[in-house]
Amino acid sequence: MTFKRFAITLIIAALAGLSMPASAKDAVVESIWAALPLTIDGAIQDWNDVTPVTDKASTAKYALKNDGANLYIVMVLGDEVARSTILYTGMKVYVTAGPKKVKDTGLLFMQKQLTPDELIASLEKKGEVLTEEKKAEIRKQKSYTVFVEEAIAPKKGVAEPAAEAKPEPALFRSTMRGQAAIYEFKIPLSRIAAAQPGSAIKVGFEWGGMTNEIMKSIMAGRASAGSTARASAGSSDSGFSDTSGQGEGDGGSFAAFTRDKRYSKHAFWADVKLAAPAK
Repeated sequence: MTFKRFAITLIIAALAGLSMPASAKDAVVESIWAALPLTIDGAIQDWNDVTPVTDKASTAKYALKNDGANLYIVMVLGDEVARSTILYTGMKVYVTAGPKKVKDTGLLFMQKQLTPDELIASLEKKGEVLTEEKKAEIRKQKSYTVFVEEAIAPKKGVAEPAAEAKPEPALFRSTMRGQAAIYEFKIPLSRIAAAQPGSAIKVGFEWGGMTNEIMKSIMAGRASAGSTARASAGSSDSGFSDTSGQGEGDGGSFAAFTRDKRYSKHAFWADVKLAAPAK
């Protein structure tokens, strides 16, 4: 399958909502063996030999590859509703080699905008030594887009896995291609207990939903709009109350927002068979 053909299959299908031949709910998803390490850049040039799988509920299109060291995942969200809050919530990817769907082993991937000083603090926290010249160079730019990952903390009552001195880093990148958002991940197999080429694992994805940050943004926007409306109305009192159902004191406004599809939470799991090298 050529790059152009794959782009049509993966991205245009995502935008059009076309059904694909496999579904995460009715078949084991076969990972493809990666002969060479993949470049994690949010592009799809490394995925022109796969057929994407569709999650019907979220319309996410995804595919997996692995080699002896890493699990690679690409996901395309062509539905604006499905990806509307992902910048607030990030993408949680759960991976387990056991028979059950467990949320105690996984990673949270997020895309963030940092100021120069926030970036400097982040780099120094990771152990990088920055000269004053390097800091001055960083401060020349107003903001930076960074892609970060952090381990998901186990639930209370669940024993934490033995801590590694320095776990192998996972990677994440995201790009836009037309109206579709492309997300690409790399998760070291060493961070998945008992996972190895040829074994069966479960992979779960979770993103979206209402958050405190989103609610604050909504309420701030409503307050600003209300102030503008009151200023436009002047001192006239018509005797009519706010009939929009979203006025001040409306106890049902939060529930109304949580029912809005733009703030829906998305989650699904897939049974995955990791590929093994050809003998």
